[in-house]
Amino acid sequence: MRPLALAGVLAVAVGLLAALDRGIAAAISPTSAVVTLIGVLGVVQGVRYANARRDRRRLLTDPGEPERRAPAAVPGSDLDERIARVASPAPGGYRDRRDLRDRVREVAVDAVARDRNCSPETAATAVDDGTWSDDPVAAAFFDTRTAYPLRVRLSAGVRGRSNYWYGLRAAIDEIERVEGGAP
Repeated sequence: MRPLALAGVLAVAVGLLAALDRGIAAAISPTSAVVTLIGVLGVVQGVRYANARRDRRRLLTDPGEPERRAPAAVPGSDLDERIARVASPAPGGYRDRRDLRDRVREVAVDAVARDRNCSPETAATAVDDGTWSDDPVAAAFFDTRTAYPLRVRLSAGVRGRSNYWYGLRAAIDEIERVEGGAP
């Protein structure tokens, strides 16, 4: 062990013993010259450590690129995108519109069958002829013989949306109402 480190260990040991036993503290009774010497040694040691750090090479730490979060799949987002695509007033997409209408029709038939406690065939007939709902827009969505109300056709023309979008929205709201949810 180095002599300076040994002196430090002995000084700490004597200090602990003096703190625990007052008799040892009274026997040491340091004079003002000893206390001054200890203070000067502490200052010299502090300056020595400060000078040792001055010559060290400083390296900057590169934190790197932060991790990118992987986007989580949102349930129903594919259906939302599909609805947005088919409900646009742009021409085309007849097959997509028909497929989505058939999908919503199946849900409506199931909801009406549960609500009215009837067979799926009876519920399908009610959905197809528009008697399943009091809302004329929802009824016209599935019934190809019934035209949308004039206010819906005008609103679709003014706002740049399709009649299909209004009918789809009304049908989904009506299904929620039939199921007992809030519209």
